[in-house]
Amino acid sequence: MNSIVLDDFPPWSIYIPALFVLLVFLLAITLLSRALRRKRESESERRGKSRSIRLQWIFAIASGAALWFIFTSMFWRFHAVAIDPLTVRLDYLWPRPSAMIPRTEIVEVRLSRGARTCGHLEVATREEVYFSVDFKRCKEAETILKELPIRDIR
Repeated sequence: MNSIVLDDFPPWSIYIPALFVLLVFLLAITLLSRALRRKRESESERRGKSRSIRLQWIFAIASGAALWFIFTSMFWRFHAVAIDPLTVRLDYLWPRPSAMIPRTEIVEVRLSRGARTCGHLEVATREEVYFSVDFKRCKEAETILKELPIRDIR
């Protein structure tokens, strides 16, 4: 089975920032929940606390957005493609398992160009569309497009 890796990042360079963002999000949620559980204090002290709670809300929302971005752009998109005569395997990072797709199920393989990068691949079957991570080198994508000639199935 011929395997082609699309991105040039070692896995540790993805997992360490993702773990850091996850820990920051958990810290933000912990601080926010602790602030919301405090008893009401006098009116003058509550005014100062509401600013603190607002900042904690902003911190929690910002870290949640960063966590969502890193998970949707890295962990829910495939990083490598393995091709053999009967199947195509799309390899993901943990926690998503690899997807084995029979070549007869593939309807379209398309390269969507990016502004700063080469872009990303889209592999469409009759039931689902799979997206790859963004990658810089177009050579790998062109190799995949050559190895997966798609016949018109209409």
